[in-house]
Amino acid sequence: MSARILIRNASVATGDASIGDLERADILVDDGRIAAVAPDLGDLDADIIDATEMIAMPGMIDTHRHTWQTALRGTLADGNIPDYLRGIRLQMAIRYRPEDMYAGNYAGALDALNCGITSVVDYCHNILDPECAHGAVNGLLDAGIRGLYGHGMTPVTSNTWSESEGGREGEVDPAEFEPRARLAREIKEQYFRDESQPLRFGLVPQELPIAPVADVAAEFRLARELGARMTMHANQLAVRQLFQDVKVLHDHDLLGPDLLLVHCSFNTPEEWELLRGTGTTVSVCAETEMQMGMGFPVIREATEFTPGPSLGIDCVSGDSGDMLSHARLVLQATRWRDDSAGYEKLVAPQTMRWTTKDALSWITRNGAVAAGIGDQVGSLTPGKQADIVLLDMSGISQAGWNRRDPTGAAIAQTNSGNVDTVLLGGRVVKRGGRLVHVDVDAALRLLRESHDYLYEQMDRHGGFIPQPPVDIPLYRERA
Repeated sequence: MSARILIRNASVATGDASIGDLERADILVDDGRIAAVAPDLGDLDADIIDATEMIAMPGMIDTHRHTWQTALRGTLADGNIPDYLRGIRLQMAIRYRPEDMYAGNYAGALDALNCGITSVVDYCHNILDPECAHGAVNGLLDAGIRGLYGHGMTPVTSNTWSESEGGREGEVDPAEFEPRARLAREIKEQYFRDESQPLRFGLVPQELPIAPVADVAAEFRLARELGARMTMHANQLAVRQLFQDVKVLHDHDLLGPDLLLVHCSFNTPEEWELLRGTGTTVSVCAETEMQMGMGFPVIREATEFTPGPSLGIDCVSGDSGDMLSHARLVLQATRWRDDSAGYEKLVAPQTMRWTTKDALSWITRNGAVAAGIGDQVGSLTPGKQADIVLLDMSGISQAGWNRRDPTGAAIAQTNSGNVDTVLLGGRVVKRGGRLVHVDVDAALRLLRESHDYLYEQMDRHGGFIPQPPVDIPLYRERA
């Protein structure tokens, strides 16, 4: 294709309030950026994409995904947090080879693109050795996705959920910290010198329930030394007797606009107030949270106390990678939560606070802010990178769709199966319902080999959750 692409006659959900939704409009892409969005741009020297029966929307942004777990898809379909810790973190994670990290991140990023997710905040907390880190980075780079590679700082085999060190006082051990810090510096230097490339470097500090505060603070200092955004799990565990992650971060002056917290479903009211004005963002991962016993999705609180909530798929080891369906679930759950107080009094709701436009912002504009790329993507605004998704509305299941309200139609009526075309930085990576920038069959073979190896390892070492189950003191003592 040429450097200019004209998407013609789409129903456009721009995600930009100054432009609004457009019933019928064209989108001109020039040199990778959105040049114009308006009805009937006329005859232009450009490659044409006919979008007459399509919705155009911004590329979606997934602000929390453990991409490395792709080869274990669905193993945790009926699991909760103790099952996840025992099966994924303590049993399967340590079986990973560098080639498994590569395959998981490569196929997982392709899955995201296939679903219309053009940017991912990858949470790679399974760095068993330097080669695993290289494998993980190269998987994302080869897939061509935008976003953050989140380099995990957890020493996987020495600091585990079966030996909780959360809350322990003491100084950082340089002999333990420096090798991990050196690897982080090496990865950033080797792969992320170019700040303009779609994939950038981020850091994933250890989780406070399993790490001494001094270690976590040192990892924050390292990230800020490297100019890296950070993301970390926070207050996702119903063990309030010990952990108040946000308060600990506040007390050590660690909150800030370069930090994306994940879950926060058990924040105290005080902790929500502590977040106000800091610029810290929150990723809500409702399917995982509601399944695994991590509380209710905190859209209401994140809207009030932070720059705005974004959504994360989290673990395809348990849930689907379909962000459109996820957004719809979160929207309806949030509506139900607001209305539930009235139900107890048999009072019917009279207003609709949460709208499909809110849901669109969670998976586009807010996600871009959380990932640190709000000036580049997140809306179909002229001048931004051309990350664009076209949803096919021509089938019988969409017959009668409301093209006057493309946002409502996209959020309420579609799923990843409607994603027909995906552009990333003006490059067509999916067209006619199929990825076109990679050898999909080769990617499937690669993941299948990793999947088969990991399942063989699972069977050899006693199954997904060996019996009797590994003791998790955190839950035994404080649940």
